[in-house]
Amino acid sequence: MGWKETLGMWLGLEMKLQAPAKGALPFVSAGNDGRAVSSDWSTEKAINEGMKASTWVYTACRKVSTALASVTLIVEKRKGDEWEPDPKHPLQALLDRPNPYMSRQDMHERWVLHLMLGGNAIWHKVLVGGKPVEVWPLLPDQIKPIPSRAGFVSGYEWKQGSDKQTLPPEQVLHWQFADPSTPYWGLSPLRAAAAAVDTDLAAVRWNRATLANDGRPPMAVFLSESLDAGQQELAARFIHGQIDGGNVRKALILGGASKVQPLALNATEMDWLQGRRFSREEIGAVFGVPPVLMVAGEGVTFANLDAAKRILWEDTVVPLLDDLCQGLSMGLLPHWGAEGTHRIKADLSGVTALQENLKERADAAKILVEAGFPINAVNQRLALGFGPVAGGDQPRAPTPAPGAAPPAATKSRPRPPPRYQRKDKGEDDVAARLARMDKWTLELKKKVAEVLFEQGSSVASAYAAGKPWETALNMDDWQALLEAAHLAIIESEGAVAYTALLGSITAAGGGGVFDVLADGVQEWISEHVGENIKYIDETSKLALQAEIAAGVDAGESTKDIAKRLKAVHEDWTGWRAERIARTETASAFSAAHQQSASQIADEFELELVKTWKATGDSRTRDQHAAMDGETVALDEAFSNGLMQPGEPNCRCVVIYQPAE
Repeated sequence: MGWKETLGMWLGLEMKLQAPAKGALPFVSAGNDGRAVSSDWSTEKAINEGMKASTWVYTACRKVSTALASVTLIVEKRKGDEWEPDPKHPLQALLDRPNPYMSRQDMHERWVLHLMLGGNAIWHKVLVGGKPVEVWPLLPDQIKPIPSRAGFVSGYEWKQGSDKQTLPPEQVLHWQFADPSTPYWGLSPLRAAAAAVDTDLAAVRWNRATLANDGRPPMAVFLSESLDAGQQELAARFIHGQIDGGNVRKALILGGASKVQPLALNATEMDWLQGRRFSREEIGAVFGVPPVLMVAGEGVTFANLDAAKRILWEDTVVPLLDDLCQGLSMGLLPHWGAEGTHRIKADLSGVTALQENLKERADAAKILVEAGFPINAVNQRLALGFGPVAGGDQPRAPTPAPGAAPPAATKSRPRPPPRYQRKDKGEDDVAARLARMDKWTLELKKKVAEVLFEQGSSVASAYAAGKPWETALNMDDWQALLEAAHLAIIESEGAVAYTALLGSITAAGGGGVFDVLADGVQEWISEHVGENIKYIDETSKLALQAEIAAGVDAGESTKDIAKRLKAVHEDWTGWRAERIARTETASAFSAAHQQSASQIADEFELELVKTWKATGDSRTRDQHAAMDGETVALDEAFSNGLMQPGEPNCRCVVIYQPAE
């Protein structure tokens, strides 16, 4: 039997038993063949002495179980290379209502709790006509697999009081947290955390007894020397019987006692709170729940709380959902013969914690849709989680740059060769181009400032909490913004440049269309954005490290240094946001004109040249001013090594025209 068949049988697939392949070694010894596995771990005891007794265990289990149970499972059908929901499949109704008395949420919560507390989750499938009509959760203590040398698992032995049955494998779904010592029964996370739970419960009991006596032992009693040995022993037993927390603030009156002295506990004896924190962190680590989510304390901020929620979902809940869906798919789909055509998938589109940077992605979506991309394709590409929009598969007309006239109407390809006619003016008026650049720069600056401001808050919160602040400088924020911005700018400006250049060299004027999806455009965006976000990230880190060093040298507190870091970002929302926006806009404009010229040269088999035009004001670099009027071939670099303007804050442009 192959591993897929073995696993399928283990999870309860309805299939015929087969003998292992020749030479395969059995999983079970001859002495245990046909005997139900035994376990020294009790799920019932784990519930009573773990979840019901420990606040940390209860909190961790509830965080995971309620999170997982909030997700809807959907049946999807394969359609070519894509998957689409199949709500009419009978399995969807079973997933939504597993049995007449339990909802989907109740079943999934119990599934998680049984796994975490007992290491195993087992469901019973009620089959009618070979198809499951109901599924029920079984207590792991009441059912055990029966190993088989011939077929891995021959059945499941169920016991409840005097009742006893053997269920065939096809009626059982079994999930487990793998125990390396056996493939038949799972290992409970609570078992690994048992020592931490016992320590925490002992600390709670000790503290309760201590607080019941005003936070200290009630007294020290010095017995009179006049008491003989028998009287002293009798007095000691009497006093010990009273000092048990049940007689708080009641005075002891002992005949013959000469002195009573209250005692206080030292700081070490009272330091139980720190011990409970250690227990919380250890228990949280075992269950995969960040400690921040288990208690609200002084170290909790919105930033680290959001990060902790994402960690919980990404590292714990989503993998558990994958396990649940794979087990359900393998154990239920074969009853309908739908293993290859259907799958069970968790719908994560509504999970807020996983919608990281949703606002930024929504802004990027707006730019892409305005650039002419179909809204449904943008929704799927950016994983916004919305359903398909009617008519959303058709692209919209690109929105021109702020203040720019719409590109001239174009004719469809193929087209006849144009009649060339050299004109005195370049392919585009330089002043008009600079005006469009300024308007795009203003729009992009707003977006850049938002990213800088939000990252400043995240950096400050992380530093104040003692967390790695560097990770708050999320490069994904920059990549989403710059990719969308470059794509929109090149789409809009490329159309203007294409029409203007073609109109300047043909007698008829126009006649073409700029292709923003061409390989050259997409490759330039990918390479340029990757280089620039790396530069932005490195620049930010160097500047912030300098601020931290200055704060440390000045003897500032962690809180004051965090404020310093946030202030730096707030300052960046002005001058640095404008510099980044101007640099990226100028680069995109240059790329749009270069790519449009390349497309025209290829399509019409033209030899083009390009001429560097410096802005010519007081802010122009001396090197760029000296290059004014420099002309090179279309595919050659200028004397400064650049194919087109693109240095920080550069406002130079390039004019394209046919070679002499």
